[in-house]
Amino acid sequence: ENQGPYTGGNDLNSLFPDGIPKTEAEMQKYLVTIEVPVNTKSGGTGSKSITVHRSVAGDVKNIFSEIQTSGFVAYSIGGYSWRGAAGNSKSRSHHSYGVAIDINPRENYMIKNGQIIAGSFWKPGEDPYSITPNGPVVRAFNKRGWTWGGTWKSSKDYMHFSLTGH
Repeated sequence: ENQGPYTGGNDLNSLFPDGIPKTEAEMQKYLVTIEVPVNTKSGGTGSKSITVHRSVAGDVKNIFSEIQTSGFVAYSIGGYSWRGAAGNSKSRSHHSYGVAIDINPRENYMIKNGQIIAGSFWKPGEDPYSITPNGPVVRAFNKRGWTWGGTWKSSKDYMHFSLTGH
């Protein structure tokens, strides 16, 4: 497991120099499950398990340490999941490659063409579990080269962060 900062590129080819995995079985050798610190809804602290690409494990731990220190409650997090992209069955979600993370999906919805694809709402500043633009969660990811889905042009995915921008 990589403990240091990730210094490779932010595209799939640099993450998979031997070729991008085509199956879930091929992907397994790149994955690691780590524990990250979180604040709990009850006001305490705890940890959550998340599976990510082994090369970003150190950064992901640091990102969640920073989020926890900020006071934000990331009570629901998801990383690796072998699946198609939401709303586009022809392409793979970058969750499939262990380089995308969703946080509090209910309060940070994905919306495309005015339609809610996932989650229930997004109310930054009003709901404590909604991610605010330029807030501590976005800053923690951005400083390590990750992109927030809340800044996308064609759709908005407020729960989603990815190293690759997808």
